[in-house]
Amino acid sequence: MTLPKNGVARELRSYVGSLFIFVFIIGIIITFVQYPVLESNKEIVLMLIGSIAASIPVLISAISGTKPDDINALKADVQKRDHTIEMLVESKDHLESMVINLQKEILSNQDTMMDKIILKAAMDYDDKNNPSCKCKDKK
Repeated sequence: MTLPKNGVARELRSYVGSLFIFVFIIGIIITFVQYPVLESNKEIVLMLIGSIAASIPVLISAISGTKPDDINALKADVQKRDHTIEMLVESKDHLESMVINLQKEILSNQDTMMDKIILKAAMDYDDKNNPSCKCKDKK
């Protein structure tokens, strides 16, 4: 049987080991609940239960596969992506305002051009139908 590559085997061993220790701790706690502890051993048992209880969060994080360094790295990555998203939104808003200004400019230029075309057509019509007089005496 070949072991998986890229640290998967190590992660698998960590997961199985943590799960075994967790089940072992639960078994010890159940045993202590079922059978009373002698007064002479009470302090030792309480110390063991305290150390076991202190190790439970570490075991749970190992079983679930989360590590504090991984969580911090993911938080930093999320912050970088949030910053990138904010920058992209600002750029998008700026580009949208530029497009709106360009559309306004195009419409005003179109109105000006239409006015010039209409004026030219009116002047051509006047020149054609009402030719100007070459002499000053005639009207």
